Amino acid sequence: MKIFYENYWRKRGKSGNRPRYHIFSNWMPSGSKVLDIGCGDGYFGEFLVSNKKVDYTGADISETALNSARSRGLKVIQLDASSDISKFDPESFDFVIMSEFIEHIPNSEEVLRVVGRIAKKGVLISIPNIAYWKFRLQLLSGKFPKQWAIAPEEHLRYWSVNDFIKTAENSGFEVKEICSSNGRKILRDIWPNLFGFQVCFYLKPKRS
Repeated sequence: MKIFYENYWRKRGKSGNRPRYHIFSNWMPSGSKVLDIGCGDGYFGEFLVSNKKVDYTGADISETALNSARSRGLKVIQLDASSDISKFDPESFDFVIMSEFIEHIPNSEEVLRVVGRIAKKGVLISIPNIAYWKFRLQLLSGKFPKQWAIAPEEHLRYWSVNDFIKTAENSGFEVKEICSSNGRKILRDIWPNLFGFQVCFYLKPKRS
């Protein structure tokens, strides 16, 4: 996996501003302690530090991506989130962010349960919605929807909005908020499972 994402970040080029960054930013108070898993080249981390003055830690498997994040002045660590995140202490961050990340790993439910212990206030996640109306039409025509940036093996898991809600609840979360970051305006807010392309979730860990 590490070799794949080294090549991925060499090919992909620089990140840019995304609507989901503003959604996530609005969901967290200024000064929050944040772990951004799958931080990539650090564009979003720089955005958060500049706009919300967060105590930011970025994590990624790719040293190529992390070098770019370091050049932005960000605190980063290298890790394989599918196996290494259990090393963090319980409630060691206010928020854990996984922006267009969780679909890239095979053991998504296990990782969700772990970050639920790490996050004190919430886990902020965005996923591509496989039930988006254009994807449904593509499936009807016999073609699988393209959701990846460089290669199809990037994405190992696929969810509709409704399926991910069930996954989150079964993994120990209350779904506090849902907001589509891309898709048909107005319609995406009314029917995110049909008209939301990328969908953001604010998950609140349930404490026993």
